[in-house]
Amino acid sequence: MSRIHGAMVGVLALLSVLPLSVAAQRRVSDQTAIDAYHATIGGAFPVSAQEVGILADWPIRSDEIVVVLFMAANAGVSRDAVASLRSSGASWASIMQIYSVDAGVLRVPFPTGTGLGPLEETYRTLSETPRASWASIDLSDQTVIALVNIRILAREVGGTVGRVLRTWDGEGDFVLVHERITR
Repeated sequence: MSRIHGAMVGVLALLSVLPLSVAAQRRVSDQTAIDAYHATIGGAFPVSAQEVGILADWPIRSDEIVVVLFMAANAGVSRDAVASLRSSGASWASIMQIYSVDAGVLRVPFPTGTGLGPLEETYRTLSETPRASWASIDLSDQTVIALVNIRILAREVGGTVGRVLRTWDGEGDFVLVHERITR
């Protein structure tokens, strides 16, 4: 019994002198990545770092703050109004309908031949639907988030829309995409 007790004390002593756990280190780098992403998207709109921080307090994902800013700018409404609708559970498609924001503002001009991956079906639907009927297309939240982020990140970090799309490829959030393309 005392050997087990001694081993446990030894392990605890060893753990106390090791650097922060991987999880703790990850949290620090995550916040750093979030702050860098917020600085980039804040720069894309006439928004102070303080305003982005206020939007970050809403119960929405970090990579949706740019969508709040984008929708508010395109609809001519307050950012808080958009954030309030989204945090209350409204889909991005319904927010677009409420504020009469056409799907056309989301369309990113990808170069011919670009593999669209997870956006392939959306672009097929857009090409098969008359532009006057684009408001009737039910875009998923992930599609709206992706299209806004791809457009803004490509413009703000000086990359191409194709590079941002490939870096995302339907996986993860755009804070991570931002971190990868700005290294």
